[in-house]
Amino acid sequence: MSDRMPEHAAGASRPFRVDRNLRLMLGFTLVAQFQPHLAIWVVYLTDYRHLTLSQVGIMEALFWGVKLIAEVPTGAFADRFGRRLTFIVGTVIEGSGVAVFALAGTFPILSLSYVLWSLGFAFRSGNDSAYIYDALNVEGRGAEFAQRQGRFVAALQIAFTLGGIAGAAFAARTSLAAATLAGVVPAILAVGVLLLMQEPPRQGETRRTPYIDTLRGAWRVLRARAALRWAILYQVAISASAPAHFLLLQPFLAHHSVPLTWYGIALAPSGLAHAAGSILSARLSRRLGLRRMLLLGLTSVVASLLALATVDAAWMLPAFWFAQFATGSVDPALGGYINDRTESAVRATVLSVAPLGFSLVVMFASPLAGLTADVRLGLGFLALAAVVGLGSGGAFALWQRADAREVPIEVPA
Repeated sequence: MSDRMPEHAAGASRPFRVDRNLRLMLGFTLVAQFQPHLAIWVVYLTDYRHLTLSQVGIMEALFWGVKLIAEVPTGAFADRFGRRLTFIVGTVIEGSGVAVFALAGTFPILSLSYVLWSLGFAFRSGNDSAYIYDALNVEGRGAEFAQRQGRFVAALQIAFTLGGIAGAAFAARTSLAAATLAGVVPAILAVGVLLLMQEPPRQGETRRTPYIDTLRGAWRVLRARAALRWAILYQVAISASAPAHFLLLQPFLAHHSVPLTWYGIALAPSGLAHAAGSILSARLSRRLGLRRMLLLGLTSVVASLLALATVDAAWMLPAFWFAQFATGSVDPALGGYINDRTESAVRATVLSVAPLGFSLVVMFASPLAGLTADVRLGLGFLALAAVVGLGSGGAFALWQRADAREVPIEVPA
């Protein structure tokens, strides 16, 4: 198989500078994910738009259902047309969705905003990991991926945290609608950063192949390696805990009479815990081994959800942080494992499979959490613990067996 750069990279006037573009990628992450509306969006829907928690859960199912449909096609778009253009398209669409969400007054318009918001998110997910790996691979530094990915995930969480603190304080001083509309500003600034970035030249055969061939190539990779399939399924199943954080955490704070001004600060440790887990992921993986690390992550998440389900007290808030640290430490290590078994021509498509599965799981887990939490908040956490325990536990056992049997092979493009 011959190695050559894609036409758009080969004809570029400037050589690709790895460190400069990774710094810009970091800047893009910090700007784009500084989203002030995410700390208050559930109470915005329940208090300002007067929806029930069950209705919010159903709307979340719509959000993740759209993302489920768009996930692999947008990953293939990135493999076909480039990482940078994909970021630009996704950021513009996502920002438009946030604007409509803030201005919507009826359920149909809110639904439209969810479609746009979700579609833009789908363009970004998976593409960020592929950009980082391809950039490092230009200088043969792919082994740095887990560490670099951990830093970028940490930057994402820090940006979320700071945006949440600012958004909650701004909402308390103005209104929930104003703080939600402020979420458009980061998208505008992020496009400016993207215009300074370069497309990383990709190694391996990167012809502009037909879209369907890109999907078939990703399917061949997954079909050839059972361990890769089960690793992705584990990553998908453990992420079913996500509604505990983005859907139930704000009702948890409201249930315990936490003032709106403090929402951002109360949420901050969750984001910082996830960031800490991401930063330490590579080190923990080397010290514990991937098998022990995945088992520890699964146990920690399930134990945290069960604690929240059984103890109804404000001092149980650290259980959210503990679960976030566990999921944060798992993702970069698994990302390195998956990247090392996937070639560049289909990497973004394969990496989009886990977010696709995440969308599928959350599409069902969000209504489940919302409906059970409307009965009793603890039941929502219990339902999520069951989904994570059964799904990730089974995937871990199958991955462990498949990984022990497999030998490294070269997957055809």
